[in-house]
Amino acid sequence: MSSRMDEEERIRMSHAGLLARSAEGHAAKGMRIKDQEDMWVEIQHHTFKNWVNVQLRDTGLRVENLSEDFHDGVALVTLVEVLQKRRLRKVKRVLNQHQALENVSTALKAIADDGIKLVNIGAAMSTSLAR
Repeated sequence: MSSRMDEEERIRMSHAGLLARSAEGHAAKGMRIKDQEDMWVEIQHHTFKNWVNVQLRDTGLRVENLSEDFHDGVALVTLVEVLQKRRLRKVKRVLNQHQALENVSTALKAIADDGIKLVNIGAAMSTSLAR
């Protein structure tokens, strides 16, 4: 049953991907229907999750749910380590929200130290860590 569901999801996403492109080929341009926008976001989410898993392939980590699997910051720090090809200090066995926030801060600082401008990173992220 799982393979049938995977096939149905792939077909649905492929169809939505075609709908999400304008005549010029720009994703999501000209999308007028809310369901199509939601589908485009779902496709982006799925694509990003797959990209993350390719990056994490040799680390033993796998992301199934972005919200849950990045929650403690371990996967995020590991992803940044892989991308930057260097080790970062991280709490591997997170016991509380302070350690999770420390991991996320470590990853974001490493990204900022590379000269990458971080935007839209703020209280909303801190709130999600507090759960």
